[in-house]
Amino acid sequence: MIKKIALIYKIYKKLLKSKNSYLKATGWIKSVEKGIPSDSRGNPLPWMNYSAIAFLDGRLNKSMSLFEYGSGYSTLYWANKVGSVTSVEYNESWYEEIKKSKPGNVQLIYQEIEPNGKYCRTINNYAGGEYDIVVVDGRKRVECAQMALSKISPSGVIILDDAHREEYQEIFARLKSEGFSSIVFEGLKPAGNRLDATAIFYRPGNCLAI
Repeated sequence: MIKKIALIYKIYKKLLKSKNSYLKATGWIKSVEKGIPSDSRGNPLPWMNYSAIAFLDGRLNKSMSLFEYGSGYSTLYWANKVGSVTSVEYNESWYEEIKKSKPGNVQLIYQEIEPNGKYCRTINNYAGGEYDIVVVDGRKRVECAQMALSKISPSGVIILDDAHREEYQEIFARLKSEGFSSIVFEGLKPAGNRLDATAIFYRPGNCLAI
């Protein structure tokens, strides 16, 4: 018991108390405190693992357009990084919540999940052109990834969160057949306690310079 207590205290000193700890630097502790995904200064983050966020952070720019399945604090983050964001949300109460703080470069759409697939087809119904980035992080992800193929630019990429889930493995096979390669990032999510994965699917000459 004494050894366990000593170990717990050692972990506390290294990861929680130290001002330079990973959990403080990434904003993990701040996210636990606030109950929302945020960086160390309280700015919103996507609920993706920190490795993926760090990779994207230095490669996104204001010339890019982004479509997002699944709105949230990620919508606010993307809006600060790219030129325009179109985001579709299936939960009406959450849609109304995000709408309150929606930046001017965000088109926020409410579309409930229906058997006829309107949610997945939103990318076709509201898009004025092709997107540089499509984020698949809502419901019906297999179908949404399929629909993304029709509206992604030649240099565009598709980002799939929770890529470790077994039910999403067919997305890897489908996109590979369309000429996409993939890179997978693993790590903690804001306020998370397990290993999560985010995949980025890309082709040669992509907008993220992978």
